[in-house]
Amino acid sequence: MVKVRMFGLFRLDSGIKELEADVSSVKELYPILLRKAKKLNPKTKITAKDIDGCIVLVNGKQKKKTARLEDGDEVMLMSPVCGG
Repeated sequence: MVKVRMFGLFRLDSGIKELEADVSSVKELYPILLRKAKKLNPKTKITAKDIDGCIVLVNGKQKKKTARLEDGDEVMLMSPVCGG
């Protein structure tokens, strides 16, 4: 199991603060996160593209979406900050 924590706008838009999942890569989290977001808010507009746009940290280090995960890892997903 890996622990997944959400931050920023992604957290606000999805309604997900954290969860645990039995996955072996970051990409495997996408359908789990989408299902959970829909369950919390059936009108959510969160998509796989939104998740794909997040910054990914695994155990405090920035990783790619293809990163392999091991039991006990902590994954943090943050929406990028933008402004003008």
